[in-house]
Amino acid sequence: MSKLQLKFEIPKNGWLPTNFKTSDFELNFITSNVPENPTDKLCESLILTLNGIETEICWNLEPECYFFELKPNGKGIDFIISKSGGITKKRNLIYKLTGDFKTVLLPMYRSLKKFSTLEFDKMDWKKIDKTKLNKLTELVTERKNYLQHRL
Repeated sequence: MSKLQLKFEIPKNGWLPTNFKTSDFELNFITSNVPENPTDKLCESLILTLNGIETEICWNLEPECYFFELKPNGKGIDFIISKSGGITKKRNLIYKLTGDFKTVLLPMYRSLKKFSTLEFDKMDWKKIDKTKLNKLTELVTERKNYLQHRL
């Protein structure tokens, strides 16, 4: 199984350097916090996915965009990355990974938690909403406990 890594650097002036990597794919980009904050959106999307709901995150590079889609499929999760010339433009698939809670959602959750501990100016980027992050932490803990007791 491909080990997923998502790393956020220190944001500056509304731009967030981001690195996504698996054993067979790597994507580096610098995303904008408009029209919506993608780190908040990722937190919301992970909450929805843990509740079995399909979701997507737009990483706006102005004008191009990357879209991360999370699609629960029974016990697994399809994770799809596509690229577009703009938010409303046609999308082109660039990567697809089928994984599960441990291989897809957990690494993304950990990257958000790590990002929430970084020190940066609130003018550069808004911190992830604490209520949402706490809710996500609660859901992740429940899922980890469920998986441990299932063995």
